[in-house]
Amino acid sequence: MKPFSNVQPQRAFRTPAVSPEIMSVSQACTFLAIHRNTLYKLISEGEIPAFRLSKGGRWKFRRTDLEDWLNDRKARSVR
Repeated sequence: MKPFSNVQPQRAFRTPAVSPEIMSVSQACTFLAIHRNTLYKLISEGEIPAFRLSKGGRWKFRRTDLEDWLNDRKARSVR
């Protein structure tokens, strides 16, 4: 007889990571709960605050800028 042979190991629950001050595209997508394509569309239309550290580099986002952008969008939607 094998004791505990049917017992499945428990999965560790992940606690949500605190958003860093400077975020990558994937981190910003998670933070905003939007798809990557939507984020790139917002960038190309100049709708969302984003920057590059070097010419042709990857897009970066400040958490506080995204929070302000979200609050502004919320304020516009209730008018």
